[in-house]
Amino acid sequence: MTLSSAFALAALSSAAAYAGEVKVGATPIEIDGTGKITATGKSAVVDTLDEVPGEDRWIAYIHAKLDNPAPGPLYIEFFQELDGNKSSVWRHDENDFAGDKWFYGELELDGRKGFDKNRTYDIKVTQVNAKGKELTLASGKIKLIKSGKKPEAPKEEEKEDEAAAEQDAHDSLGGGDGNEGDGSSTPNPGSASEGPPPVEKKKGCSVDADGNAWNGAMVLLALGAGFILRRRR
Repeated sequence: MTLSSAFALAALSSAAAYAGEVKVGATPIEIDGTGKITATGKSAVVDTLDEVPGEDRWIAYIHAKLDNPAPGPLYIEFFQELDGNKSSVWRHDENDFAGDKWFYGELELDGRKGFDKNRTYDIKVTQVNAKGKELTLASGKIKLIKSGKKPEAPKEEEKEDEAAAEQDAHDSLGGGDGNEGDGSSTPNPGSASEGPPPVEKKKGCSVDADGNAWNGAMVLLALGAGFILRRRR
């Protein structure tokens, strides 16, 4: 082996050893201050990602160890292979990337974006250099599945809160129970808002503005007396 061949082989080996890689967590991945995955964080890393129970979406916690990054836009792109051809499914743009040696973030892989169950997706983290060339800084894979898990039933406290909210809404529509003095349509017995008791009217009588009552018979007698007096004159 010539010296030039040995040098080239060593360079390739070094590049392979330090190539960036993408890890996906089903739960948040714990990392240290330098961006490395901790021993605890490794337990969150998966090869197969299950859906959010009952929904057509997957939550992926992405950790990428980047190979020679630079400040500027960073792209996390997902590809799928169909009929022997790879096509881009969706890309997340990290426009304010500071140029760190790692990337960590939570991404939502939604069915409306083109993701589907029982498919394996290639992940590439890329940047574009000053000459317009796309550089791959890290890569990885993830398979999406749907295990059919059911959404968790609400806890007792949540059920009680929902029941209380429904009761409050019902009370507000019904105007209260009439005991709070809150302007409900049913007054309390003996309340001042009822006003004075109604005047009891006697049969055959009418009440004028002065409160003097005239009997119907007395009116007729008065009219008859007036008629007799006129006849005598």
